[in-house]
Amino acid sequence: MFRKTMKHLANNPGLKLLSLLFAVVIWLVVVNVADPEATKSFSVPVEIVNKDIITEMGKVPNVVGDTDIAVFYIAGSRSYVEDMTSDDFSVTADLSQVDLSQEGEAKLVPIEITAKKNERRIEIVRRTVNMQITLEDRLEKKFVISGEATGTPAEGYAIGGVEVTPNLLKVSGPVSIVSKINRVGASINVDGVTSDVSDSVIPVLYDEDGSVISSDLLEMNQTAVTIRAEIWATKSVPVQCMASGEPAAGYEFRKIECVPETVLVKGRASVLNGISVINIPADVIDITGAREDMEDTVDIMPYLEELGISLVEPSASKIAVTVIIEQKETKSFDFPASSIKISGLRSDFDLDFNAESVNVSVRALGENMESLKSEYIEALLDVTELEPGTYTRQLTINLPNEKYELVGIVNIQFVIVDKNQATEDGSDQLVDMGDDQPSDTGNGPEEDPDSGADDDTNDNSGNDSGDNE
Repeated sequence: MFRKTMKHLANNPGLKLLSLLFAVVIWLVVVNVADPEATKSFSVPVEIVNKDIITEMGKVPNVVGDTDIAVFYIAGSRSYVEDMTSDDFSVTADLSQVDLSQEGEAKLVPIEITAKKNERRIEIVRRTVNMQITLEDRLEKKFVISGEATGTPAEGYAIGGVEVTPNLLKVSGPVSIVSKINRVGASINVDGVTSDVSDSVIPVLYDEDGSVISSDLLEMNQTAVTIRAEIWATKSVPVQCMASGEPAAGYEFRKIECVPETVLVKGRASVLNGISVINIPADVIDITGAREDMEDTVDIMPYLEELGISLVEPSASKIAVTVIIEQKETKSFDFPASSIKISGLRSDFDLDFNAESVNVSVRALGENMESLKSEYIEALLDVTELEPGTYTRQLTINLPNEKYELVGIVNIQFVIVDKNQATEDGSDQLVDMGDDQPSDTGNGPEEDPDSGADDDTNDNSGNDSGDNE
């Protein structure tokens, strides 16, 4: 069997060799058709190495334009070419290779491109050969890192405060870049949270327009910082306004209004639970001598700080305060002298008024004045210890309540007569005791109630009359 097989293989050796060659050609054709040659372009950022060579000179490299982006393409079998991505290449510019003796401000740094895989299967064709740099003075600055919270906490909660640790960042690099840094921020997401949160984040550099500054030429002493956000409870609290002083005579303070009437504040729940109202002290709004409505704006922030809370919206710290001042009306009444209540008159004396009525002026708000009538007014005259004679005295006027105000004083002139003396004379004629009091029975000036006839004079007149009798 073996001999037969070997004899068969040895037959026609030329034909068999030709078949083998034909098979190889067919295989090469098939492979070339199935996996043809292809190219692919890449743009990869250049990694700068050995920067310390320049920084030791007190300088920093500053890339000219976009020359730190290497543009190249690769060629090879499609299966290998399509398998390559930007991450499969190492693109570097070694500053130790820069020729500092080159003329001109810009220096050329060779760019090295190396494939991390399929290196023998592909060909790299460079379009960007060198990176251009300028040597610039080095600047170092320190910045305070500001904490920022993004997102919105769960309903009923608000951001209390944001703290960054450490909060100081030292940045060094080219003057042209470092000088553009306006602030440094760190942010934390608080969307939907109900309690304090913290995170480790990378500080972000911003220019004065709020645009992010990023450069491989910058160095920072902190690659990451810890940021913590306090989450506080919220509460709607009414604002209460008060006023001090008294308006001008003839005017009345009606009410004081605050807009808005309530504010949304935030704080620790233990603090908020003990707060029911925010009081604006009375001495803040002074209405002394006011004759018309007053308007003012009060910043409530200091009063919130005293309570250990703050506003959910800081811009809402201004409270518009309006004080309503109303002028009173004045009305005069002819009060009958017969309605005056007399006290202290001796039983053997008679008293007669020299007028049938007196004028009583009352001041009050219009709405109260409409319901006031003369019969609601009480007039009192105390003649205790007065002897026969002619007098002018001030009446005590009692008004229905504190809503009404007496204007000026009310005087009345009267005569006291001894009944027995009149009978003995056989005449009802009143005797003038020589009282020199004025005859005005209306509202007089605000003077001493005892400004009428002197009691001693009246007493003496009475005694003299008796003696003459």
